[in-house]
Amino acid sequence: MKFLFDANLPPDLAHAIRELCVGEQGVEEVVHLTDRFKGNTPDLEWIPALGQGWYIVSIDKFAKSRGQEREALRRAGHTVYVMDPQWSKQRFWMQSARLVLWWPQVLEHARLTEGGSYRIPWKHSSIKKFQSL
Repeated sequence: MKFLFDANLPPDLAHAIRELCVGEQGVEEVVHLTDRFKGNTPDLEWIPALGQGWYIVSIDKFAKSRGQEREALRRAGHTVYVMDPQWSKQRFWMQSARLVLWWPQVLEHARLTEGGSYRIPWKHSSIKKFQSL
């Protein structure tokens, strides 16, 4: 599995998750958008340029170009995890701590899922399932 954190999330958060995934079976790569592209690269450029079958973690709803971004994600075979809007109201350390709580469930879900968009709620529960968007 290859994960990309988009430009709306801090690079340090992606890099911390990458370090936590060292030795995690099936996780090939965890990068931030700016590790591969310029930070201001439009979504409609980086989505197809990324390659096939990535797992995208974002606060962005990919709604700026309405259906164009979502169609590009679908064509590329990417799976998208969109964080609830409440995530963007939190400071870095709170976001980081909460994502670490959620990450094992993200990995478990990703192992069983290819394609589609799913919401990561702010409130954590070990039994909560990801809502399909």
